[in-house]
Amino acid sequence: MNKYKINFLSYVTTILWTILGAIIFAGAIIYYAQYDVINNASSHYSERVFNEYIKNTVISQNEDLEASHPNDYRIDLHLGYLYNVVKEYDRSEYYYKKAVEKAPMNIYKPFYSLASFYIERGRLDEAIEIMEILPQKSNESLIKYQARLYCKLGDVYYKKSLYYKALQEYEKAAYYWKKLYTPGIKYMNQINDKIFNSAILLADICVNSNRVDDAVQFLRRAEHVKPKDYNVRYKLALTLADSHPEESCKYFNKLFKQDPTRINYKAYYNILTKLSDMCAMEGDTARAKLYDFRAKELLENVYQNLIYLQDIDFRITNASLVKRGDKYKIILKFRLQNISNYIIQNLSIDVVYKLNNQVIETYSRQLIDSSNHLLPGDSIGESTIIPDTYRKYQQTDIPNISVEVLLYKNKNWKLTVYNGPIFSNTKIKIEQSKNYLDCQSYIKFFAEQLLNFGHAFNSYKESK
Repeated sequence: MNKYKINFLSYVTTILWTILGAIIFAGAIIYYAQYDVINNASSHYSERVFNEYIKNTVISQNEDLEASHPNDYRIDLHLGYLYNVVKEYDRSEYYYKKAVEKAPMNIYKPFYSLASFYIERGRLDEAIEIMEILPQKSNESLIKYQARLYCKLGDVYYKKSLYYKALQEYEKAAYYWKKLYTPGIKYMNQINDKIFNSAILLADICVNSNRVDDAVQFLRRAEHVKPKDYNVRYKLALTLADSHPEESCKYFNKLFKQDPTRINYKAYYNILTKLSDMCAMEGDTARAKLYDFRAKELLENVYQNLIYLQDIDFRITNASLVKRGDKYKIILKFRLQNISNYIIQNLSIDVVYKLNNQVIETYSRQLIDSSNHLLPGDSIGESTIIPDTYRKYQQTDIPNISVEVLLYKNKNWKLTVYNGPIFSNTKIKIEQSKNYLDCQSYIKFFAEQLLNFGHAFNSYKESK
């Protein structure tokens, strides 16, 4: 009977502890739910509470101060700012105007604040009217105000896609900023970026509407602020090709020296042959021969040293992992086809393995040499890239593994043909290394065999 006797005290204690735990758990849920609600409520009402504090306390104090100091423009200026903060724009404008009326000679901050207020409110005509009456003086504060106002005005036009007006205002801002004895480098760089972006957009619009001369003018304005920018030089080289082939050739020559892998060498070649033909027709045989020589030299340079995206078709066909114990190798397979009109010789490949954009290994190999050159239209059949070492990877690492594949004839000029993840969008295939002795598996196998032998021996003894 005692065997099945229930310990009543222990039973009750267990129930009480269970109830207490449930109460604590429920209390915690309620507390954190209320805490979340209070947080949301405080964030929801914080702006309203803040605005009420500004109006009832700060603005009230400043209005009392203005009443006792009626000629101090700085109090009106501050009140204009405060009313702007609480979005009472009529009152803000009223006090900004009062500050303008009270400001002494050579004090321009109230004018700047009122014009800036009008720009922010979209009242551009009123802002421009103030900006135009500001004097042209060598006053550092005034020049900074003028530069910033024209920049703000340009930003408004840019957001409205009025790029030409934006460009004009940005150039005015740059004009004023350069008048300073020591213009800020950071601010000038920002202005130049705005001028550059507006001019490039306008140039692209002009090219698309066949207004080539206008496109060239906008590109020159972009080049003026960034004279060494590769992209604007390239756009000028292409845009000038028909109307000014000799100037286009000069740009191509600079680009080819700067980075030959980024240009369309065929366009450069066509310009050189066009100039050769033009000189020949004009009877200038010496210059015709010079351009013809440069065209042939260009092709020879390309054949020997350069590879271009337009000349090859490179594709990664498969990616997998080979396992050796707890380490892996990444196996890539690819195809390469020569889609150019010339023979490809002396081609090498670099594969840069990265984890979270950090380089972990680089694999290099020569694909083509003088003994197995690639004719136009020919392909390298599916080829395999196997890195030198096995590495440990966590399961979460695998989607973050990426590769950058570079092809080159000359190590100084490498062409990136692929740069990105290799496992994120494909099913990951994991294979066991064929040349690896899996000791754990063999130990397990022999242990099972010994165990089976023991069972068999015992069964034999029992049968006797």
